[in-house]
Amino acid sequence: MSWEDVLCKGILLEILSILPVKSLIRFMCMSKYFQSLILDPCLATMHLQNSCKSPNFLLKYYSNEYKNCWEVVPSRINSSLFVVNMIRGNKLKCNYQILGSCNGLVCLTERNNKGPNTFHLWNPTTKKELMYPYSTLKHPKEEILIMLGYGYDNSRHSYRVVAIFGHVISRVGPFRSLICSLDEKRGWREIQDFPAQPPWTMVGIYLNNTLNWLGAPKSIGRDLLNPRISFDELVIVSLDLETETYTQLLLPHELNGVVVGDICFIEGLHSNEAPLVGVLNGYLSLFIHNRKTKHLSIWQMKEFRNQRSWTLLLNIFLLDFGINDMQYDFLILLCMTEKDRHIVIVKYLINIDRVNQIIIYNMRDKRVSFRNMVKNLCWIHPIEHVQSLVSPDVFSQP
Repeated sequence: MSWEDVLCKGILLEILSILPVKSLIRFMCMSKYFQSLILDPCLATMHLQNSCKSPNFLLKYYSNEYKNCWEVVPSRINSSLFVVNMIRGNKLKCNYQILGSCNGLVCLTERNNKGPNTFHLWNPTTKKELMYPYSTLKHPKEEILIMLGYGYDNSRHSYRVVAIFGHVISRVGPFRSLICSLDEKRGWREIQDFPAQPPWTMVGIYLNNTLNWLGAPKSIGRDLLNPRISFDELVIVSLDLETETYTQLLLPHELNGVVVGDICFIEGLHSNEAPLVGVLNGYLSLFIHNRKTKHLSIWQMKEFRNQRSWTLLLNIFLLDFGINDMQYDFLILLCMTEKDRHIVIVKYLINIDRVNQIIIYNMRDKRVSFRNMVKNLCWIHPIEHVQSLVSPDVFSQP
């Protein structure tokens, strides 16, 4: 191959790396040369780097017609998410649980009455899916599955699943942690025990080579579901996938003394009302809908694992959203878009058991706008996702 051919190939790869995956799949039919270019692992890497700049969302939704369906939707505010029927595109079987998405690969677990059975990697864009038989999870009868997590270990270029177990009766520690690398055939092995009380968030939040859960230190010795527990008694438990060790991170000290019960609609906690830990624009974030003060606040850890870097991104009185006590029930943070200008929030009405609106708050000019959702949408849960060419066959990747 001459240097002219090498140069031409390099330019073509650059051009192809900025195109949508669906277009690239169509181009594979043009010729064997284009097919070889699009199947080149270098293009998958280049394309992923560009895709990360414009993430999409993998949306879980329920409706009267479809149950437990998932679909990839663009994160732009003017996207079809808000104006047309969502019941189209990629859908999964009801018995699948999604643990998360990394590099465009979604981790699925096929559940049965005893917990997860096998794990799969699925690329919703290329529609390729692969089951990993060595990831079959078995555990003693006296244990119950407490938490799961899925992430990508950058140091080993490995996709990893974490499972945490507690005693089936007492459900107290020690909480045994198991880890499985999907590109290794040795299966599951034990690592350091989970160092805190079980959290509300059953699935770990992936960020910067770590999995993160909200929990309470074991020294507290209290039931985490007690609505009188205060925020200064909670921690974010972070598992480093490279070192396989846990770190405990404190929440913003401004929340000290605020009780979790302030965010409850009724006595006891609903999993979707808990102080939600998530990722917003690449930062570990805490989303709090305070029913007592009628405020909505978003905290972000601007420097990961630096507890002093917690920053209050948003703190707004709900009446400024046009929401009063008789109208709102659950508020779910969806995304931040348009160059960090808009906060997008889903509103769910419990009295009619429906998602009925999207709230869009412009942080620059303090204006609020609303978009109607499709009819009969019972629930929606977003997972940030990028479209990619990455193959679910991790054994074949460099």
